[in-house]
Amino acid sequence: MMISTEAVMGTELMGTDQSVGAICDLLFDDETWVVRHLVVDTGHWLPGRQVLLPPIKVQNADWNAASASVPLTRREVKESPSVESDRPVSRQMEIELYQHFDVPYYWGPAGATLAGSGYTPMPLAAGLMPMDQVENDDIQRNHLRSIKEVSGYTIQGTDDHVGHVHGLVVDDVNWSIQQLIVDTGNWWPGKKVLIGRGHIREISWSDGTVTVGLTQDEIKRSPLYEPVV
Repeated sequence: MMISTEAVMGTELMGTDQSVGAICDLLFDDETWVVRHLVVDTGHWLPGRQVLLPPIKVQNADWNAASASVPLTRREVKESPSVESDRPVSRQMEIELYQHFDVPYYWGPAGATLAGSGYTPMPLAAGLMPMDQVENDDIQRNHLRSIKEVSGYTIQGTDDHVGHVHGLVVDDVNWSIQQLIVDTGNWWPGKKVLIGRGHIREISWSDGTVTVGLTQDEIKRSPLYEPVV
């Protein structure tokens, strides 16, 4: 199912015993455009803590009702590696997270991916190298970006400014990002349109700008966005 990121935000995740929290952000790989981690606010039962959960763990999602389940206990979530919200997630942290939740990792060639790279999934025991064999640059290298970070980015067309990123549309089967939701702003007030990911030419993370290969007229002919959930 195609879902908007705004529909995902706030979804409560029910564990096998009780709620483990609500989704407050998504981290995606800016090379493959696949969501790699759900950022979950644990709320009152674990105050001041956010945890990362693999999206592959999500089951029985009802985005209309803002609810889904995960086959995890509160204890499993509580004992997951701590994530510092003010620091980037390193590859070492990702390795520890995937080990803890017993899911295959997505980088390769020994790894697996949820979508798009052609690697064959394999168990952690077969796929992960011991930590002392992982090169330092491999530990540090990833391409994770926050959905919250991208929301609000300026979108530049081939002839003029065409709006800003309002959100993204995600396939909740493989968690790949398919489209940008674009708020066209003052030049076409009150409109939101969908732009396929393939139209993106460049993203400047430092400037907060997305360049697309479309003119304003082509943007006007794009499909209008209506909430998909």
